[in-house]
Amino acid sequence: MNRFIGTISLLIVFSSCIYGRDNIRIVNLLCDNMEAPIVVESQQPLLQWQLISEKRGKKQSAYRIIVSGNLKQLHKGKGDYWDSGKIDSSESVVKYQGKQLSSESQLYWKVMVWDENNTPSKWSDVSSWGMGLLNASDWKAKWIGQTEDLYPDSTLTFPSPYFRKEFTLKKSVRKAVVYICGLGFYEMYFNGNKIGDQVLAPAVTNYDKRTLKKLLYHYDDQSTQRVLYNVFDVTSSLCKQQNVIGVVLGNGWYNQRDRIVEGHMWYDVPKMILQLEIEYKDGTKETIVSDQSWKTTTGPILHDAIFSGEVYDARLELGSWNQEGYDDSTWKSVLSVRPPTGTLQAQTIPFNKVMQTVDTQFKQINDSLYTFTLPETVSGWCELSVKGKAGDLVKLRFISDEGLSYGQEDTYILKGGGEEKWEPKFTWHAFKKVEVVAEEAEILAQSISVKSIYTDIRNTGSFECSNELFNHICQAYDRTMHANFKGIISSDPHRERLAYTGDGQVITESLLYSYDMTRFLSKFVDDISDASNKVTGYVPHTAPFGGGGGGPAWGSAYVVIPWAHFRHYGDTTLLHEHYSGMKHWVEYLNTRIDDKGIVVREEPNGWCLGEWSTPNNIIEIPASLVNTAYFYHVTCIVADIANVLNKHTDEKNLRLLAQTIKKNFNTAFYDETTHHYWEGKQGANTLALAFGLVPEGKHEEVFAALLELLKKTNYHFDTGILATPLLLKVLTENGRTDLAYRLMNQRDFPGYGYLADKKNNTLWETWSGDGNEEGCGHCHPMFGSVVAWFYNSLAGIKPDRLCPGMKHFYVEPKIVSDLKYCRASYNSLYGKISSEWKIDESGNLNLKIEVPANTSATVVVPDWGSRTVLESGNPVNNVRHIAIDKVNPARIEVSSGAYDFVILK
Repeated sequence: MNRFIGTISLLIVFSSCIYGRDNIRIVNLLCDNMEAPIVVESQQPLLQWQLISEKRGKKQSAYRIIVSGNLKQLHKGKGDYWDSGKIDSSESVVKYQGKQLSSESQLYWKVMVWDENNTPSKWSDVSSWGMGLLNASDWKAKWIGQTEDLYPDSTLTFPSPYFRKEFTLKKSVRKAVVYICGLGFYEMYFNGNKIGDQVLAPAVTNYDKRTLKKLLYHYDDQSTQRVLYNVFDVTSSLCKQQNVIGVVLGNGWYNQRDRIVEGHMWYDVPKMILQLEIEYKDGTKETIVSDQSWKTTTGPILHDAIFSGEVYDARLELGSWNQEGYDDSTWKSVLSVRPPTGTLQAQTIPFNKVMQTVDTQFKQINDSLYTFTLPETVSGWCELSVKGKAGDLVKLRFISDEGLSYGQEDTYILKGGGEEKWEPKFTWHAFKKVEVVAEEAEILAQSISVKSIYTDIRNTGSFECSNELFNHICQAYDRTMHANFKGIISSDPHRERLAYTGDGQVITESLLYSYDMTRFLSKFVDDISDASNKVTGYVPHTAPFGGGGGGPAWGSAYVVIPWAHFRHYGDTTLLHEHYSGMKHWVEYLNTRIDDKGIVVREEPNGWCLGEWSTPNNIIEIPASLVNTAYFYHVTCIVADIANVLNKHTDEKNLRLLAQTIKKNFNTAFYDETTHHYWEGKQGANTLALAFGLVPEGKHEEVFAALLELLKKTNYHFDTGILATPLLLKVLTENGRTDLAYRLMNQRDFPGYGYLADKKNNTLWETWSGDGNEEGCGHCHPMFGSVVAWFYNSLAGIKPDRLCPGMKHFYVEPKIVSDLKYCRASYNSLYGKISSEWKIDESGNLNLKIEVPANTSATVVVPDWGSRTVLESGNPVNNVRHIAIDKVNPARIEVSSGAYDFVILK
């Protein structure tokens, strides 16, 4: 009998273990927010995973990570680099804590977890990461080029240089990895095959020291420099014996001499560095490097430039120049050239790629002019398919949505002899129409294939509601961002193409909901740090620096972006790395004040634009008000950051400074009689309310004064890029979501109504779409800032300020009677969060939510009907994994899982 009971007990335990293992799975292993990255440079990379389960209330109580340099040993459960052992923790984003990592190491890892019942899971699948070249001494390669810069003060550029290197393999290869940086852009081939699907690589940074001349804006260059290299596994691209590496370089941003309105900002002529590390099957190694043994020439790319396009003469093509057996006797030896001053670092943001093709509508205008019209604005280029005689010329002129070319042209000269296909390599254009001029060559409807090019950033959010205008805003925002993602967030994809810090900071929250910004915003913040003045703390208006006007709201991106990144992802890395720089920015602003404590200036002869792009395109609020409001805002944020980093003396001093700023701000701008700030504009009152500048006890009066301003404009915006998203926030947080909705739903000027017309499919720079003589900007991202309101207010998905990273979050949808339904999802680091509500035929409010495994949420029940809440047909207080707040019954705490609430009419 005892033996029988013992057997039954073992079976129960065994079945329980099997049940537990099947009940929770580990997926989506990432290292430093990348899936099996080929290169990482951090000594403590973040290792993260997600848990999925069909059951509610599933969470992790412990984990164990094993990291090994040997895959076979890992399968045996041995971690020679790190075995964490069982760690009692619910964290699933963990810093590597093993032995020191060295250059070119290959690591393999896996993880298992224990659930809330202490039941172990199965091991995850194995993932991996590789280490880059961590030390300058690891680089044996030399920087090479075709020529020195003979005309450093001239806007003249030269044909693209081609490089080749032959080498012989005498043994069987186990693994081969190539490290390359080509400035400004490169394409690389092994034995005639292009390596990788990236274009316009590497991503732009502040590469090098440069002689800045004829600047439109004052800039005291105290910057630091970085150069990004790329890494590829080329094992399968090698031949058994003879091999050839071919590289062609473009000018890119490194030698950008097209657009000089901001000043002469180029660095140097193109150059490259390459290192191929080969490991043979017998354990020996060999390194092939760029050095003076390489050969170079020019070819068919006569001109390449970001702003003006490419000129390609197919008659000058080099044949099989990047393959074995090619006669390169007429090629010259390369030069060993000056290395850029930037530190070589691995590029970890995604590559720019050809992401999609776009259909066109063809029309022949006359014997030599043809047009190809697109349904939407595209940032990319055209592949040309054409027949004709040698010397025939085809010119492509790219026309933007606003009807301007901005000088964007490509020229192709035929070699003759059959169909010819060509597309550029080192430029891009933003256009809605292509004009093709061809006097001799045959142009057909199939002659042009339009390719959309942008950084391959994963979408993490989706939003839809019953208001089609709002859906169009989201779609236009997505198209606009795609056009402006080119390793930076550009202000526009054609005229300036600069990464404005102000534009970036106002759309950061929208970006965080919509895309995987874990690495991209980190690069942006690094770019800002590089461009900043290390002596004074000044942060310029673009980063990498390329000129551009702005003001303190622009430089404040250095504080606003890392803080928002931390709130969504819970990662303190940016806060640690940039704390001194953020604090320095606050200190800088404190030197820009007048005797009344108001920020009235920035750099010498600098522009303080204040509330930019108001409906009338003039500065309607004093720039000093905007400047000082942001001075207060970033001082408060840096104080919060100091608290997170346990820098309590700094925190105390910063909060004292904030009190002084607030007092000075109200003395200068607050009208006790009218309760307006300054003379009364939406933006002035909004900035004060949003940033917490209103004196104690005066909040209701200032908010009421703001409502009066809204009434005077018949509930239309009179704000610019800074206050527009803040106005929605202020209204919503003060119980007037209905008015926020009304503002957003206006169909006439000023508002987003232009997007109700299908011919407008990207976001405009100004409310009217008008501009100046340089252009009117129909593809600018900054007014996409309102997209965050769709997610955090209408759908109600919000981070918990006290628990950053979405491990705990809020679902607090704001119900607007004009909306019949609203649904949104957000893929957090822990998994998919969703919120979906609709009003059914009986007038009940249905709310469905998803809470990822290993997280929890606070659901704030909307004020609807009887406030009686059911979940899956049951009274909510009788449902497991739900806890009702005893003080505020509208607040419901839920564990992970899917929930179907109904709030009865």
